[in-house]
Amino acid sequence: SGTMWYGAAATPIELFGPTRYQWDSGYFQQEIERQVETSVSEGLSESQAWSRIPDKLAFYDYIGNNPAKGGLFRAGPMNKGGGIAE
Repeated sequence: SGTMWYGAAATPIELFGPTRYQWDSGYFQQEIERQVETSVSEGLSESQAWSRIPDKLAFYDYIGNNPAKGGLFRAGPMNKGGGIAE
């Protein structure tokens, strides 16, 4: 369904993690790069620019939050090899 892919206006990212659309479109990575480029253009070093990235933004770009891999805070495979999701 479209809501699962794109989310909804009332879908809190803090609760459900990034939507598949946000992840696949590289939304968080693009925002991180934009902020770093802006900071560097303001005269900061790259290391200073990267350290100014908000923790939440870096966290949402973390591979463990990838919806295709199970989403926020899920560990291990859902399918143990028998074709049945557990």
